[in-house]
Amino acid sequence: MKTILVDPSRCLQCCNCQNSCKDEYCDNDWSPLAAKQGPGQFWIKVHETQSGTGSRMRLDRVPILCQHCEKPACMNACPNKAIHQRDDGIVIIDPAKCKGCGSCKAACGYGVIYFNDEAGISQKCTMCAHLLDAGWEKPRCVNACPVDAISYVDVGELTDVDMYAPLERMYPELETKPRVAYVNLPMPFVAGAVYSPNEDLCLEKVDLHLEGQATGIAYCAQSSMLGEFRIEGVQPGIYALTFSKDGYDTKTISRLDVRDGLNVGDVGLIKTPT
Repeated sequence: MKTILVDPSRCLQCCNCQNSCKDEYCDNDWSPLAAKQGPGQFWIKVHETQSGTGSRMRLDRVPILCQHCEKPACMNACPNKAIHQRDDGIVIIDPAKCKGCGSCKAACGYGVIYFNDEAGISQKCTMCAHLLDAGWEKPRCVNACPVDAISYVDVGELTDVDMYAPLERMYPELETKPRVAYVNLPMPFVAGAVYSPNEDLCLEKVDLHLEGQATGIAYCAQSSMLGEFRIEGVQPGIYALTFSKDGYDTKTISRLDVRDGLNVGDVGLIKTPT
């Protein structure tokens, strides 16, 4: 059995995946697996978010598609039995059986089911099941990606031993057991700069200690020769950030809300009187 592996850190937002999906499904009827894709739909979409501010801003690009869950909430919610899961794990909305009630769209926590007003049916990614059935080695989106941000892999290869980064699943708290796997999903960061206002100097090698005020999770870093710092891969939460350097007063900034990238700005340390 195979599935899709997504590495957002490689994504260039070239949108080849989106365009190839459009090319395959717009104006093409692949019933009983998929009717023509309706207008305004993106069965795979590169979701771009901005975090941080100014020069300490980061653009994150995450390709999102149907997760083809092992326990699909959409299938359980459909009153017309229009959604089924194939032996290869691919979840299909049968366009002939769908009555357009919208129950599947409401049940999906990933926002990947669309309603086709013209056809009166719900639609989503089929993982190009019609092409795989015809002997293709991979779906169109995977074939079109120039940087391997999207790949088609054996499920048995998705182990921590075989992967170059920890495996993740999108929204695991939904308990649908998504089969699409991710590595390097964007995590929050804390960035800024530290300086001495009375000396008008950037301060390098300032020790930074970021600690969760409720969890106790801690991260350490040092400022660069220009006083800049960036702490990556931070678990979301409320943190206290402490700055310390020999010869300067220690400073702590409390209750930092780190749910996205956070720029704390320029932080001044006062030189300790001698």
